[in-house]
Amino acid sequence: MTTGSNLDLICRKMRYRHISEAYIQNFLQQVRRVAESTDRGSVDLSVVRTPQSNLLLEPPTDPEELRELNELGQGLLKRVAVIKLNGGRSTTMGGNVPKGILIAKDGYSYLEIICRQIECFRRQNNCQIPLVLMNSFFTNRPTGELLSKIGFEAVTFVQNRVPRLTIDRLVPLDLGNHEDWAPPGHGDVFESLVDSGVMKKLLDSGIKWAFISNLDNLAATVAPWILGMVSREKAQFLLEVTPRTKEDCKGGTLVVRDDALELVEIAQVAEKDRELFMDIENFRVFNTNNVWVDLEATNELLSSSRFDLPIIQNKKTIGGHHVVQLETAMGAAIGSFERARGLVVGRDRFFPTKKIEDLMVLQSDACVLDSCFNVLRNPKRPLKFSFRPMLTFHRSFLDSPLDLHKRFEDPGSLSLVNAEALTVFGDVFFERNVSIQGTVAIAPKDGENYKIPAGSVLKSGVYP
Repeated sequence: MTTGSNLDLICRKMRYRHISEAYIQNFLQQVRRVAESTDRGSVDLSVVRTPQSNLLLEPPTDPEELRELNELGQGLLKRVAVIKLNGGRSTTMGGNVPKGILIAKDGYSYLEIICRQIECFRRQNNCQIPLVLMNSFFTNRPTGELLSKIGFEAVTFVQNRVPRLTIDRLVPLDLGNHEDWAPPGHGDVFESLVDSGVMKKLLDSGIKWAFISNLDNLAATVAPWILGMVSREKAQFLLEVTPRTKEDCKGGTLVVRDDALELVEIAQVAEKDRELFMDIENFRVFNTNNVWVDLEATNELLSSSRFDLPIIQNKKTIGGHHVVQLETAMGAAIGSFERARGLVVGRDRFFPTKKIEDLMVLQSDACVLDSCFNVLRNPKRPLKFSFRPMLTFHRSFLDSPLDLHKRFEDPGSLSLVNAEALTVFGDVFFERNVSIQGTVAIAPKDGENYKIPAGSVLKSGVYP
């Protein structure tokens, strides 16, 4: 339970960091809501249902309709900005640098690929679509240095930071270092756009819509036909979703409550309901975190205090202390808009890289970069296989991404173009130029060291 003195401690800590007064008051309100909540923010799945076609749109199957939507979107490109969420570290992929400057594919970093995508899109469509980057206090300086090095101008702003709070008393963690602070989740993008002045700058320059996506999803590019659909539907907020699989059944899903769309994350679901939440037959779509949003409508909602995001309580242990990070999810803003829609898209618009396995798939021959730096399926990859093969490294094989080179002579030489899935357990070492074909599992006996010779071709089966 929090008290006035606890709130004062939070307030003083945030003011010391020169965080805006409006944001401080917003965070204090979040703390009060958490303190007064009895259900800890859990969503009752018995009162929600799966969206129907009036709220969950499908891509057009008629070529003529697709052409018309594309033409409509082409005519609106001068009123669109691209916003990338660029606040993350690369710790889950073996580094401790901003993910944006990490090499992603063919020697290019994530940020370099995105900048080249934008440059090519501008040339092809004769428009100066702006790139906006939401940085964190960790990524801001390295991002600026990289942009200067490659000679690309982007609009940047820094998202807010909030204190981590002790679970028992909801007072600020006080280790006296950066561990006291946490980013407030990507739902912060909307308020940070306003606080930084970037929202006003975009609106004043005639920008009406923003396409927002995670930096590490290089497949998330501007699609004029989707913009055309946003305009046709008069959608103030459109969230791209994709059919759920067993691999991403823990990810956020769209539901309907009181005839309005909501995004529910697993952290908002009580333990007893999580099996139901992960039922892909009942909740069929998965949040890609690709969002199209009407900035005019967003600005109006924020200025009138009608913008409401559910609070996600992310519990962690930091320096031996049990703490909670209060976060919000960008996609959850869908519940604040009167005209909100979901759009089912293919996996070709969803290629996130969160783990070392994801990065290896991206860097492999399963996909290619085209002349405009778009991530595409390798034309040589069998059509019966999904866009990206499924890699699973058990902890007995790779306990830490930092040990990658202890397990692969040359990770980049692993061929996955003909792979459907690769699962590895135990003490295994890959020499260079190993090719995986079909569905392969490698699981040597405990205590056995298994080496895969250079040039090996492993076809569907279990090895050794």
